[in-house]
Amino acid sequence: MKKKVWKQMIGLTAAAVVSMASMGVAAEGSETAETVAETEAAGSETSTEADATGSETSAETDASGSENGTVAEDTETEAETEAPVEPVPVDVVNEDGSAAFTLMNSTGVEITEAVLSGAASSEEADAETETEASSEAETESAGSTLTLTFQDGTAHIFENVPALQDPELTEEHTFFYISYTDESGESDEIAETAEEKEFEEPLTMYVLNDVYIRSENTSDSDALGVASLGSEITVTGGTPTWYKVEQGDITGYVSRAYLSEDQESANAAVAAEEAEVARVQAEAAAAAAAQAQAEAAAQAAAQAAAQQAQSQAPAQSQEVYEVSRQAFDDCDGSGHGYYEITYSDGSTAIEYY
Repeated sequence: MKKKVWKQMIGLTAAAVVSMASMGVAAEGSETAETVAETEAAGSETSTEADATGSETSAETDASGSENGTVAEDTETEAETEAPVEPVPVDVVNEDGSAAFTLMNSTGVEITEAVLSGAASSEEADAETETEASSEAETESAGSTLTLTFQDGTAHIFENVPALQDPELTEEHTFFYISYTDESGESDEIAETAEEKEFEEPLTMYVLNDVYIRSENTSDSDALGVASLGSEITVTGGTPTWYKVEQGDITGYVSRAYLSEDQESANAAVAAEEAEVARVQAEAAAAAAAQAQAEAAAQAAAQAAAQQAQSQAPAQSQEVYEVSRQAFDDCDGSGHGYYEITYSDGSTAIEYY
């Protein structure tokens, strides 16, 4: 009986052990499955993040490439804008249609018509003297008016056009000019006739010479102040020949010939002025030194002459000479009398007659 009970107990115990082992294995399997699931999930997340990162990197790369392409296009556009304009020849004609001269257009603006009025045509010139007939077409008479019509229909007028050689049309701050060589070989310029205008943005310019700031754009208007050589000045507008300027609390006008946007030109003008001042001072110092030397030489000569005169004075003083002679009559009617003689040494003598 006892043996049977023990066998049953042993069987139950073994079953319990087997059951517990099975439960442990099942638990471990469950934990392992969860770990695998977590690993797969982490891998999935990592893959997703990698894909997202790759997508973002690709997008950034594309955007950067696009921006670089835009910058490159802007750089090319700027380079094309800054490229110098190739001068284009424009045939200027007289009012009767005859050829006047050729104008080189360096502005990039298309000219549809160029007419010179008030000048003799080529046929009229041929009818005059042989000298006038042999002159080139550029040598038109002063007082002519040149009218240039642009593609936009605007007319730009140049008055009192003189004899021109190698004329070239240029533009500066929306104003137009004709640079040329005159008959003496000097460079010169004609400005168009245009109304005063305000610039879109103020300009910084530099003064090339001491100059008055005028109340109006004429040389005979009142002087409001002085713009000094090399100083910086603000330009807000003007005409082709006069700039409207601001300096401190002064607003007025300065001739275009005395201003430049090139600071190096102003610095060169300052250096030239300083060199000229130094030259004048050196010449003045040399002249003063020469004058002082001449005066010293003259003074030395005068002193030498005085010393020589002084050395000769004693010898001359030893020679007594008559200074004056005065007659005294006896007053007896005999005609006799005497002279009172005074000598250089102060002595006197009596001489009867």
